[in-house]
Amino acid sequence: MQRQLTDMRQASGWYAILPEPAPANRLTGHQVADWVVVGAGVTGLAAARRLGELQPQARIILVDEFRIGYGTSGRNAGFIIDTPHLTEHFGLEANRRISRLVRAGLGELERLVHTHQIECEWSPRGHLSAVVGSNRLHKLKATAGILDAIDDEYDWLEGDALAEVVGTHHYCAAVLTPRTVLMNPAALARGLGQTMPGNVEVYEETPVLRVEPGSPAQIECAEGTISAGNVLLTTNAFVTRLDFLKRNVFAMTACASLSRPLTEDEQAAMSGAPDWGITGVATVRRTLSNRMLFRHGGHYTGDFALSEAMRAELQATHMKGLRKRFPMLDKLDLEHTWAGVFCMTRDWESVFGRLDRGVYASLGYCGVGIARGSISGKLLAEFALGGESGLIADVQALSGPRHLPPEPVLGLGVRARLAWYKWQTRAEG
Repeated sequence: MQRQLTDMRQASGWYAILPEPAPANRLTGHQVADWVVVGAGVTGLAAARRLGELQPQARIILVDEFRIGYGTSGRNAGFIIDTPHLTEHFGLEANRRISRLVRAGLGELERLVHTHQIECEWSPRGHLSAVVGSNRLHKLKATAGILDAIDDEYDWLEGDALAEVVGTHHYCAAVLTPRTVLMNPAALARGLGQTMPGNVEVYEETPVLRVEPGSPAQIECAEGTISAGNVLLTTNAFVTRLDFLKRNVFAMTACASLSRPLTEDEQAAMSGAPDWGITGVATVRRTLSNRMLFRHGGHYTGDFALSEAMRAELQATHMKGLRKRFPMLDKLDLEHTWAGVFCMTRDWESVFGRLDRGVYASLGYCGVGIARGSISGKLLAEFALGGESGLIADVQALSGPRHLPPEPVLGLGVRARLAWYKWQTRAEG
């Protein structure tokens, strides 16, 4: 019997509610390819697709350790944010570059979803950046100021106008950016993986153990090997396991829960819009499938596996947060609780370009990578083929994170910042 890498006990709720996929196609033996893309999240999917489009006669191999949609790209909260995020850390020109990239990424995903009729609860509902207390209104006003500076559109909502959207007066105010799309990220990733160009071969449950730069590059997998002209690494924080970028990126996890579907009585009691999404200290969503999502807190670890004790503790915390906001949902149960790993850098700069002979990478989008990761994967393929464009110039200008301090200094610093942030925002959990 073959080993089972995609452990459903650790699956995200997004993945768990999907139909069971066909058996995995695993890479075995020795293979020779023109291109190999390692990591089938949104960045890798976009890179492999673009290579297939631009080089239809080439053999392109896309590999992932798990099933498509099970990994990082299927574990987020389901926002395709198309405005600059973490704006307080960037200047005006950087925010303009980010805006061009994320709009292009959203546009590309929208085209693919409609062209291939990908069922993923796609909803152009917009995105609410919300605060609970007036003591954090300055954060919201700073966000509005940055959007004003780049002439981006938004609405300021508070009081009854905000409650009419989300069905509660728990929040003090919010900035609504109207173009953000909400969706099921696991379903989106799976749909993208099932619609690759014909010359892209997809191998799932195929862990990559080692990548040796060269001409050709050598890729060692769990049950086979590949010789390839070039390798594109789109593995996000897991790139360090392949001995690349260990001083540039580090892994964090965020944990979320997804409820059972709301009953008709609960839907009636909720009021508000049928779906919406809030980010802030806690992320909260009401989905088109009538479920509630709650995500809160970050942890300094690169392992998404949860013990049963940790899962129970997280569920209790998430349920408390939901009921504080929506007391009418006092009978609601959370069906799925999971962790997702995302890739951080010291200064929120990403990684893009050539790492070594025959090895390229695009990663490090600090927790907001659906739109940026998608367009950056496409651009990485074009860059590796010698292409130039304004968007490639944008992504290059945003690349180049500073070196990280060594352990244990890094771990101590990250944990201290997390503890300080938790204390500052303790009222909004």
